[in-house]
Amino acid sequence: MEINSNTNVSEQHWSEEKEVISSNKPLKYLLHLLKYFPRFFVHSLIFPVGFFYYIFSKHARIVCSIYQKQLQEFTDNKIPKKISPYKQIVSFCLCVLEKMEGWLGKFNYKELNTFEDDLKTLQSQLEEGKGAVLLGSHLGNIELMRSLSSFGENGVSKDYSIITIMELKATSQFNQTLKEINPNVNFQVISPSDFGPETIIQLEEQIEKGGLVVIAGDRTSPNARNRNIKKFFLGKEASFPYGTFLIPALLKAPVYHVYGMRTKTATLKSVYNLYVEKSNISFDNLQRAERETRIDELCQEFVSKLEKYCKLYPYQWYNFFNFWDDSVNQ
Repeated sequence: MEINSNTNVSEQHWSEEKEVISSNKPLKYLLHLLKYFPRFFVHSLIFPVGFFYYIFSKHARIVCSIYQKQLQEFTDNKIPKKISPYKQIVSFCLCVLEKMEGWLGKFNYKELNTFEDDLKTLQSQLEEGKGAVLLGSHLGNIELMRSLSSFGENGVSKDYSIITIMELKATSQFNQTLKEINPNVNFQVISPSDFGPETIIQLEEQIEKGGLVVIAGDRTSPNARNRNIKKFFLGKEASFPYGTFLIPALLKAPVYHVYGMRTKTATLKSVYNLYVEKSNISFDNLQRAERETRIDELCQEFVSKLEKYCKLYPYQWYNFFNFWDDSVNQ
């Protein structure tokens, strides 16, 4: 996750954008602050940091405005009430900070608001030793699930492992810093570029052992840029990664949509709403001829969920590129 300082929003695929922080020293410094200073003090520093990015990153201001205006048009000018790239940038900075807090064990499961959705179904499934696929996005903070599970703060008494599929290049500094500061951080990450037949076998074993496979559905693969699914998102056609929705079909595992959303966009106190919704798309007893249809249906379901939570939390979208520009997404 990164905010790019490049002012041109149409030349590069998101994966080709460089991280603003080319060194992990600022992240390491922030993590030390989190370890030795009160959370209130560290959180207060985020607002001037966000203002810095707002002033000096024209690219971030532009892409935030593009997204918010598209959402506004989709909701007949109701959401958001005000176009504010600054709010979105500050929200992103808080999200990065809260990810760090999670991996340092400073977040508690009791700090999450849960609902009468499918969370208990997922927890029961994990208690029984049955695995699942979690579909997430760059809306909100799905990483809370990973970090809470690392410290046994997940509402499940049975231990289980999590494998995340994500582009390692985009979070290289973040991951490196976590390992240096907290050697006990334990997470498995597979890069899409390393995918092969043996990877699917590894993921199948993960599901059979009662573990989770986590993958985001809102960034196209840099390795398969022309193999995407076109869907209307917020009223305009956009590209979604085919591979993300193929994986559950290959694993034939239950799928859950998961969103961790901050209750307030910019606040010194971190309180999250955790939403878990089980997919209506089943891959059990899937015939080969039906696979493409089910994959397309799952993608459409994902897009509908993404739209739903964008409307509820309009400033917590952390894809800092023009999502609807074909030259960027393909």
